[in-house]
Amino acid sequence: MKESKKLIIITGLSGGGKSTAAKYLEDLEFYCIDNIPPDLIPNLFHLISENPEIHRAALVLDIRNPKFRELAGGMLKRLKENFPEVEIWFFKADEKTLIKRFSETRRPHPLQRHESEKSLQELIEEEIEYLKPVEEEATKIIDTSHMTPHELKQLIKNLVAGGKGTFRITFLSFGFKYGIPQEADNVFDVRFLPNPHFIPELRAKTGMDKEVKEFILKFPETVSLLEKLKDIVLFTIPHYEKEGKSYLTFAIGCTGGQHRSVAIAELLAEATAKEFSEHEIYIEHREQKVRKKIAGKSLT
Repeated sequence: MKESKKLIIITGLSGGGKSTAAKYLEDLEFYCIDNIPPDLIPNLFHLISENPEIHRAALVLDIRNPKFRELAGGMLKRLKENFPEVEIWFFKADEKTLIKRFSETRRPHPLQRHESEKSLQELIEEEIEYLKPVEEEATKIIDTSHMTPHELKQLIKNLVAGGKGTFRITFLSFGFKYGIPQEADNVFDVRFLPNPHFIPELRAKTGMDKEVKEFILKFPETVSLLEKLKDIVLFTIPHYEKEGKSYLTFAIGCTGGQHRSVAIAELLAEATAKEFSEHEIYIEHREQKVRKKIAGKSLT
């Protein structure tokens, strides 16, 4: 198997966090497959290893599959022997937490369809026993009993990417008269700044032009606003990242979205790129239909 491949088996107790983990791995550009029959996994691993388009893959394997109990333990052991690079993540939680999660979601336990006469606690205890051989083969045991979704997401980022998951930040200019963008997380109104629209030689230009930026920056209120907005942006980005956001949009609006908002969006994005060059940072001018990346991997 090529070293560039990263393969993970996600398994563990029902309600332990497997589905949430798979969702987060998809955000980290993993190819995820759920509820795989155990006897198909070795062949699937060979197919993945031979596919040049798949560099990261995660397979969810659990008790929903009827063959899981009889095949999983031995199959995982053989898999580790044949594919030493594979990681097996076992997700678990204490019984009290699992009961609470099933009660909140109102989802039936997977074993209930086979043993409908048993209580939820009995089914959970039975699954714990079934999965002891599987847990013994795990390369990583993750107890999510006291984790929030954000903490679990950060843990997964740390495990697969050293905490450096993709974080895309967009500075979006727009015109209020055309509506506020729905994707905005923060909206800044710069309509109080002097308007280049009323300067004949600047009217046909946009805030992407040097002359418009220079005109706007002549005014002390613009300089003061930029400093205040930079403080807000640079302060909030690490906190949004800690919360687990993958996308963040700062929208800057003026009347028509041609001059002031465009210039301020450009200046803010450039300042942010100097501080957070490890993130993907974009400038988007909605009314000009322009979007460009200024920081991050694979600049285009």
